[in-house]
Amino acid sequence: MTEHIHWRDIEDLAGNWNGLGVEVKRPASGKPNLRLLSGNNRRMQLVLGDQTLLWGTMSRCLYGVWLVRNHLLEQWPQTLVCPIDSPQVEQQLRLDPALRLKAWSRFFVQQLMQHQPDFFYPGYWLVRALRPESLKPMRPLLSGTEAWYFKGGEDALSHMPQWAIYGRNILDNRQPGAARWVELGESGGAVVGLHAVDPHSGRLKWWRKKAREGSLPPILLWYVSGLSCHLILDGHYRLQAAIDENLPPEFLVLSSPRLFSYRPNPQEQQKVLGALQMQIQRKNLETVRFNQLLISTFDDRPYHGFGSQSWAGIASEKVWVDRVSAVLNERADTGELENILAREAPDEFA
Repeated sequence: MTEHIHWRDIEDLAGNWNGLGVEVKRPASGKPNLRLLSGNNRRMQLVLGDQTLLWGTMSRCLYGVWLVRNHLLEQWPQTLVCPIDSPQVEQQLRLDPALRLKAWSRFFVQQLMQHQPDFFYPGYWLVRALRPESLKPMRPLLSGTEAWYFKGGEDALSHMPQWAIYGRNILDNRQPGAARWVELGESGGAVVGLHAVDPHSGRLKWWRKKAREGSLPPILLWYVSGLSCHLILDGHYRLQAAIDENLPPEFLVLSSPRLFSYRPNPQEQQKVLGALQMQIQRKNLETVRFNQLLISTFDDRPYHGFGSQSWAGIASEKVWVDRVSAVLNERADTGELENILAREAPDEFA
């Protein structure tokens, strides 16, 4: 089987690293081990091999998704990314801070290619960095993860997905928790862990130390648009360490966006160019702003649209309904079961 995988760094207008584009060109090789299944009546199921990780369903109003996590595994049944050790952390720490996320993005892609090569189905993939910013200036009474906020670069001309994550949407990974309603477009949706975190483990203590030292590697997320979620592929313990220390981490978001070509209108370009030249002559426009508007006017890079792939595989809606009902009944979490099965929004949302 002929396989071609090409990647390239994506930079903003100032030359700063903004992401990693990965082009996968190869014949389709069946279903990946880690995949989203879809079925009748907008039912969804995330699986790794034969293990169900969570169930989801889109509401009739199309405003949100219901999520029900399965009993959390103690660890991945299959390797996605090898455990990061101290020499790897120290190696990345020696890099210039501006180059660390770039290096980690390559590390994670290479690990997934090695251990789950069919994860990258043919098409275009993107790795995008989300860095922490503070909500304190806007909402000074917030504390802990409620004050956390993450977003991508400032370059409005990058044509990249402008994701943002609020700390309030990070689900607790120490227990599966109640059924969760996630509004579509809710700042990138929820951050969802897929295996449990042992609060007494030595690895968590070690990562807490690295968080305090400022050497915590980024958490790898996979954005699945159908679930409106960022799923944690690697970094469950690192995220918990950051939460325990109240030190917001960095995220690398893996996605498979759709690219949309854009052809600027030549007549409109000339009109804008003429107007800009006039403003320059009148000294009403700074050179930096002029260059930004000029680049924007003639920029024909493709736009990145949201998208992710799913596979048919849910045996029937009855099987889906029976399993979700059994899990929620076992947890005595049936308050929203009727709305979930009927694909209705929560009562307070209606």
